[in-house]
Order: sequence, then C-alpha cells, then structure tokens
Amino acid sequence: MEKEENKQRLIEELGVHFEAEYNLPPLAARIFGNLVVTEEVGLTFDDCLTKRGASKSSISTSLNLLLQLGMITYFTKSGDRRRYFKISDKSTFFIKKLEQALKKAAKESKMIQTVAEYDQKYNPEKYASNKPKIEAYLECLSQNEKTYQDTIEALKKLL
Repeated sequence: MEKEENKQRLIEELGVHFEAEYNLPPLAARIFGNLVVTEEVGLTFDDCLTKRGASKSSISTSLNLLLQLGMITYFTKSGDRRRYFKISDKSTFFIKKLEQALKKAAKESKMIQTVAEYDQKYNPEKYASNKPKIEAYLECLSQNEKTYQDTIEALKKLL
C-alpha cells in the first residue's frame, strides 16, 4: 500500500513539473508521469483510462498530444491489436530537450545583443551602465550553449 501511495504522489509531482516544463494540460502531464514511473513495458489505452479515471475522449486527446510532441511512442504485440504506449527513447528525448534549451539560449543571446546594439547607438549612457551586466549574462549564455552542445554530442555518441 505504501509503495502505491508513494507512486501516486510521485506521479502527481511529476505531473505538476511536466505541466510547467512542457506546457502540458494536467491530464497529459499525469499520463506522461504514469509512463515514466510504470514498471510495465508499456501501458494500453485501457490502462491509462483506469489509472487516470478520465473520459475516453480526454485520454485519447492527451495520448495523441503526447505522440505529436514526440514525448511518447507506441508499439504492438504480435496477436494483440492493442497499442502499448511508452515514453520515447530516453536518449532521443534528452537530446530533444537539450536542443530546445540550446535554441532558447541562442535566441536569448541574440535578443540581448540586439538590445545592447540599440542602446549603444541611441542610449549610450544606458549602454555604458549595463555593459558589465550584459557581458556577464552573455558569457553565461555562451557557456550554457557550449555545455548543451557538448552534452548533445556525448549523448549522440551513446546511441
């Protein structure tokens, strides 16, 4: 009983995290949480229905969203018409997450540089006072980008 209670708490905690981290609806986040902690090789639609207690259409919509986002995949078993859902290959999933973080850092860096160039040209006093902070922030972003790139390459080598 204690294991099941802890599992349900963990699924809820993961669900809250996935809602915020991936901007998922609550049900999709909980289904993904279920798939992360399940001991089974995959969960069927009916398993998801039973574990979440939501309507068939809500479960279907959530599973389709997770499939479209590439967060889960499915497989079938010989002689069984049901689809079994599981999280996407972890290495691929982590690479995608890191690539998203890399793009976000690169965009942020570009925007900060654009604003700094604008200030340098049209508001030199503001530029001068912000320059040390901007340089420190851009250096941090640059280091993060390098770390993301190195980690992506390391994970790709493991595949």
